[in-house]
Amino acid sequence: MKKCILVIAAVIALSACKKAEQVTPGNLYGKWELRRKAGSIAGFDSTFKAGTGRILQFKTDSTYVQYSKNKMISQGVFHIRPSDNPTPGSKAIFFDNSSYENYFFLRGTNLRIGININDGVETDYVKISDH
Repeated sequence: MKKCILVIAAVIALSACKKAEQVTPGNLYGKWELRRKAGSIAGFDSTFKAGTGRILQFKTDSTYVQYSKNKMISQGVFHIRPSDNPTPGSKAIFFDNSSYENYFFLRGTNLRIGININDGVETDYVKISDH
């Protein structure tokens, strides 16, 4: 009996875990401010306070603009496509017709983007605007 209750409790606990949201262009649109950047062969890990002006903006016409200290540093197009990285059924984001896919996870107002190569970089953003 105790084992049965333990199994039921474990199933309930596991089903209550929050998963990353289904990422669609609709919930990706807007402005995201960089909070953390980590990785590369050097193994750096940098955090950024709110208000530093390191912004990644996704627009409804499938374009993006990147800002550093509130000055535009790059712009281009992005595409979301099916991917098996990191798990089957995932989606990846591609920037500027690059063949490198970037995995990404969205949970509420938090966005993580990374690249699946050995010396890749992973970035964490917080949504600051829906526009």
